[in-house]
Amino acid sequence: METHYKITAESNPAESVVTLLLNGKFGEDALPELEQTISEARVTNRQIYIDLSEVTLVDRKAVQYFSEQAVGNVKLINCPIYLRSWIPKVSDENEK
Repeated sequence: METHYKITAESNPAESVVTLLLNGKFGEDALPELEQTISEARVTNRQIYIDLSEVTLVDRKAVQYFSEQAVGNVKLINCPIYLRSWIPKVSDENEK
């Protein structure tokens, strides 16, 4: 899958939150940049939110990554219905 994506970090110091707004198609090739952005946000010791409202398409590896992040200390927000239903299925498959 050819991916076209954009990651925008929005920081709200008053709430101790960093929101990463993802936009576009996310595939396995986008994950290193997303991981780097999350690592940079973790340094600030703020809660990290990944806003998925503008994500139009994801591949299996991206869903697996989102699932792993949701189990950790990253909160997925504005998750599209198709993605919300897919994340638990991928998580369950990984535990088998």
